[in-house]
Amino acid sequence: GVCLNEGCIPTKTLLNCAKMYRHATESAAFGVTVEGATFDHEKVIERKKRVVKTLVGGVGMTMKAAGVTVINARATIEGKSADGFVVSADNGESYTAARLCIATGSDAFVPPVPGVKEGLMSGMVKTNREILDMTTLPKSLAVIGGGVIGLEMACYFASVGVKVTVIERNPKIGGATDPDICRVLMHEYSKRGMEFKLSCNVLAVTPRAVIYDDNGEQCKCECDCVLLSVGRRASTANIGLEKLGVATERGAVVTDRYMCTNVAGVYAVGDCNGK
Repeated sequence: GVCLNEGCIPTKTLLNCAKMYRHATESAAFGVTVEGATFDHEKVIERKKRVVKTLVGGVGMTMKAAGVTVINARATIEGKSADGFVVSADNGESYTAARLCIATGSDAFVPPVPGVKEGLMSGMVKTNREILDMTTLPKSLAVIGGGVIGLEMACYFASVGVKVTVIERNPKIGGATDPDICRVLMHEYSKRGMEFKLSCNVLAVTPRAVIYDDNGEQCKCECDCVLLSVGRRASTANIGLEKLGVATERGAVVTDRYMCTNVAGVYAVGDCNGK
């Protein structure tokens, strides 16, 4: 899923590499001086891929040991027969079971901001998926969204010398995180050269900049790359939920506290239920 392949694990791997670099360049206060320390982002990405591959393999072995059959194919719900719920896969096979668990995760939300889709196609705008595979460091990065995902990546790039600007529409970073913690976090990030544009709405993205509104004034943040990090949305389209009448709300599968949907025997776990 997202966490292991293009979320928590890869970002923590990058952040640990950045921390090692900071230990080398900022350790004089501890009596340790390292001369000529350099940072190779391409090798960091190679290491990230090895870490992910190792952990993915570990999960695979755990699944196998538990007797789980894994089919690598795209699945679609076809309905319900006398024998149970029917799911077809694009490998040409069909599967039937008494119970069905939906765990399709989420995707990065792409807002209808002028220039964003064009930027995604050109590669200038990236989501968490693309930026984790970028092998060269940009000179400057604008991060649209000051939530957890945006801040993790902003911290990494700022720590290795990239000029980072975070544009957030709310008056504080960190989403629902405690305000006192957010203030400390922003103070530490600012010491590393990160700039914050709070209570600012993004108006458009151009090939070389992000245009945003700051208290009624139109401003420009020039940058080489943009990280789009304004939240995630449940990935439930085109999987056949309507064939069973599974209820959704704003794209997420509706569940109770036990992850049960409105259809008996059908469950939804993880990001796809919006919780």
